[in-house]
Amino acid sequence: MGSPETADETVRLTVLQRCLREGSPPPVERLMDELHRPREEIEESLERLDAARHLKLVPGTHRILMAFPFSGIATPHRVVLSDGRSYYANCAWDAIAFHAMLRKPVRVESYCHHCGHPLSFQLRNERLDGTVSPAPIVYLGLPAAEWWNDIISTCANTMLFFSSSEHLRQWRQGHPDARGAELEVEVVVRLSGPLYAGKLDRGYVRPTRDQLIRLFGELKLTGDFWKI
Repeated sequence: MGSPETADETVRLTVLQRCLREGSPPPVERLMDELHRPREEIEESLERLDAARHLKLVPGTHRILMAFPFSGIATPHRVVLSDGRSYYANCAWDAIAFHAMLRKPVRVESYCHHCGHPLSFQLRNERLDGTVSPAPIVYLGLPAAEWWNDIISTCANTMLFFSSSEHLRQWRQGHPDARGAELEVEVVVRLSGPLYAGKLDRGYVRPTRDQLIRLFGELKLTGDFWKI
């Protein structure tokens, strides 16, 4: 597969393409067979991709738990395409990010973290498609600088949907130490663009820290919460 950089990009794309076709990340053995490479090379690529934040391995293994935005396990967040294909997302943000990555309409299905009531909405052309009242919101429970301290916990426990601002307010009453940010769905769509658009293309590069800081500023996401 050439240099480590070329090998990693091939593995990264193969993982995402398999997720798109089959709904979940492939095991090491599948990658070995498809790419005709020995286990050691595949595992080394996966480790580098984990370190570069392109995916997350199950701790202590080479099994892919997260191939952002795809989840390798069932979660409360599901994304459905117009052709009926569906995928589990790692968190509320990743569910919305499918729209930015695929550049096509998607339906997001999830649950309110406060009451457990199902919620569903369509995204089309970077906007909510149709009227959703009250509008669902995304809650990010940790400051940006802490997201990657434990990305598994961050996604599972702190990037959540609420069916409305009122339900978030009610939830906060029982969680007085909650220090997170409330975002409209369409703001998260715009936030997802530079991070997820192009992920299915060869040569995709994650935005730099400076690029993310500029993006936060453009979206008026300021203050200590958004410092990275």
